Amino acid sequence: MKVAMLHWAFPPIIGGVESHLAMLCPELARCGCQVSLLTGSTPEGEVDYTWRGLKISRRSLMDLNSLDAKQIMDRRNDIRRLIGDFIQHVHPDIIHAHNMHYFSPVHLEALLEAKERSGIPLILTAHNVWSDSLWEEMCRQALEWDGIIAVSHYIKKELVKAGFPEDRITVIHHGIDLERFKPPTPEDLKKAREIYPEIKGKRVIFHPARMSYDKGCHVSIKAFKLIKEKFPDALLVLAGTEKTVDWGSQQPGHVSRIKRLIKELGLERDILIRFFSWEEIPLMYQAAEICIYPSCFEEPFGLAMLESLATSRPMVVSRAGGMPEVIQDDINGYVVPMYDHEALAEKCCHLLANPQKARQMGETGRQMVEKNFTREVMTARTLQVYGEALASCLRKQKQIA
Repeated sequence: MKVAMLHWAFPPIIGGVESHLAMLCPELARCGCQVSLLTGSTPEGEVDYTWRGLKISRRSLMDLNSLDAKQIMDRRNDIRRLIGDFIQHVHPDIIHAHNMHYFSPVHLEALLEAKERSGIPLILTAHNVWSDSLWEEMCRQALEWDGIIAVSHYIKKELVKAGFPEDRITVIHHGIDLERFKPPTPEDLKKAREIYPEIKGKRVIFHPARMSYDKGCHVSIKAFKLIKEKFPDALLVLAGTEKTVDWGSQQPGHVSRIKRLIKELGLERDILIRFFSWEEIPLMYQAAEICIYPSCFEEPFGLAMLESLATSRPMVVSRAGGMPEVIQDDINGYVVPMYDHEALAEKCCHLLANPQKARQMGETGRQMVEKNFTREVMTARTLQVYGEALASCLRKQKQIA
């Protein structure tokens, strides 16, 4: 089966969708699919190469980090030509787009034109939902998708509310690479202390999501102030923001406010801010004792949850969107109210005070990931959606004939 994938970014750009693609695409290739990805360019420019069996084409007209609405409209014909030529060149059996249901009507229009010409089934994976006039405009095309994958039951519910046909939506939770994310060996922990000497002798709490108010960094910092009073040897690690997806260039403002809060609370020496590349980040999970993700918006899924659990680290999250679908309270972590830094601090202190319980919860989390959230399970379910879309398309063609 030939699959044409489309998304705005791919590693080394860091983000949940990007990590998802870096797992799904090679696994599809391992299953015998020929997968080609059209994605945004990087500072290295527009290049074509193969990575783990995935053919990648990077083009600037797919990089929404560097295109505003006016530029997209001005380059409308170029975008249509780019997507049309990509589909024609790949000659796929399935077109699979990620998050092309918002942000750019021009890109979606080009994709629908390519589908119209080729008659190839069009699959959407909705990793997010939105709420503005542009979102409403793009939802008018909700019936054009032949199959829709929602990354959580929360996202499915929101898509149905926006007019997407419920009978075409399949919930497929993210999967994780159990070889990349796994419980640490003594050698792993030694390596972590060598690479990150700041963590030596510290009880590490890791906030892996990007530095922003949406991801609850300010909640983590306020909670950490309380945690430090009971555990002076605690260290909070925040993932830096280089090479992250930043729609609308809001990241610098968030980072500035977060750093100001750290200074106001006198925590400059107790919080480590560091960018972790896609290759490096598994080691930081292993070095942590617990992980936290107090998201302050309705999180679509939160891939970091699986990364934490796969390394046998319990995670404390907020009751946001699809997060309670993975984190089960007092089983593999804790779920606290959104914005509640005191509740977050309380649960973290409980885990730090009861390391044996934290280890048991982490082990339970690893077992749950092994059973339900592997890349193999995710890929098999995705292939099932492909098969159903192809069968439906064939039935329609026979009816027309």
